Amino acid sequence: MDKHKVKKLIISVFSLAVVAGVTYLLWGVFKMLLTESGRLAFEKTVLSLGPLGWLVLLGLNISQVFLFFFPGEPVELLSGMCYGVFGGLFIIYIGIFISCLIIFYMVRKVGKTAVYDLIGKEKVDRIENSKYLRSATAERILLFLFLIPGTPKDFLVYVGAMMPLKASRFIILSTLLRFPGILSSTIVGDSFAEGNTALAVTVYAVTLIVSVSLMIYYSKKDGVKEILDLSKNKPGTDDNITEE
Repeated sequence: MDKHKVKKLIISVFSLAVVAGVTYLLWGVFKMLLTESGRLAFEKTVLSLGPLGWLVLLGLNISQVFLFFFPGEPVELLSGMCYGVFGGLFIIYIGIFISCLIIFYMVRKVGKTAVYDLIGKEKVDRIENSKYLRSATAERILLFLFLIPGTPKDFLVYVGAMMPLKASRFIILSTLLRFPGILSSTIVGDSFAEGNTALAVTVYAVTLIVSVSLMIYYSKKDGVKEILDLSKNKPGTDDNITEE
């Protein structure tokens, strides 16, 4: 084995070890954030840390993007609860930018083997061989999926990194186009923190209706359906991935 292959192997093993370790450490935190009582308790802890609380949320956001099988909405809600609409937006966007940049160069430099354990080898092969994701329509498919709240955006980061996109275009797609979904989450979080339940419920309901309507309309279209089907399966396994 030549030096280049050894280097790639070491980086790949190290990356997987870090992901596994972080997953183990944060599993309990993410489970807690899925409940309202857990979010309230975590919010109290974050705010009690002062400036360090900002770094805690930033680290949690970065970790969640890497570990895409954890839902991002609880972290976004918590950011809005702790630091308001725009403070929460700032934290989330910094975290997304950092994590997307790392994922992009990790996949491009180390190769597709770096994400085998997270996504599954057969899924990676399907992504790379997809006629839709290698065509001129690929960017339009990703644009739609990143723009609509409720789609598996963190999974799409790995998909986009395996597509023939320039780094600048990839970052624009994977960060700026998330704005509607992130904004609605931080508004809901801030509204709950301020006791404005009516606004929180209204924003959530409108977002849900718009998201579901667009998903129903577009989910049957070629390319979009393929990515959504891939995102439904468990990470790191290839069970049932031939389901259409």
